Amino acid sequence: MTNALIEAFSGPGSGFMYAITAVLALALAVALERLYALWFRGRVNEDAVLVAVGSGNLEAAATAAGDHPVAALIRAGASADSGEAAWDRMAAEAALIEREARNRIHWLSAAGNISTMLGLLGTVYGLIVAFTGLGDASAVERAARLSEGIATAMSTTAYGLLVGIPALAVHALVEGRANRALAFCEAVAARTAAARRRPDGR
Repeated sequence: MTNALIEAFSGPGSGFMYAITAVLALALAVALERLYALWFRGRVNEDAVLVAVGSGNLEAAATAAGDHPVAALIRAGASADSGEAAWDRMAAEAALIEREARNRIHWLSAAGNISTMLGLLGTVYGLIVAFTGLGDASAVERAARLSEGIATAMSTTAYGLLVGIPALAVHALVEGRANRALAFCEAVAARTAAARRRPDGR
């Protein structure tokens, strides 16, 4: 199968193969950036942050959060004069955090769908190549055209699926991680607002 895919880059469906490769490059770039941002740069000891916020020690909570976006959320709540003001400031900060957490994730879904559609379009093109002009061709030419066209159709379909399926799988993985991070931020925001409403947290 690998040899067939490599040969397809120089066959009639080469345009589709290169287009799918471009989509693959985009998907890889987005996936690596989002995986790094959500798994490595966004690592945090959630229990330590929640305990510190629950005890009203917002400065320690922000320190424990490190580079995680929730640190900015905690600082926004800590800088407010009251619980209500803290909630308003954190709501404004939360919009920015959500935008960053979900940034470019939809590109993975688009890459999965586009690569699959390009593969299917290559299938149609391959079948057109296979059946065009068969009536006026000799038996040898008909066999060659059928072989070339069907090989093009199958190769583009397979390559589109090989790119599309992992792209959609990574999209689901990254989307789930982003949702978990946002749920954590929401929990911290609620506890921060509660801590600011307490007499000793005002």
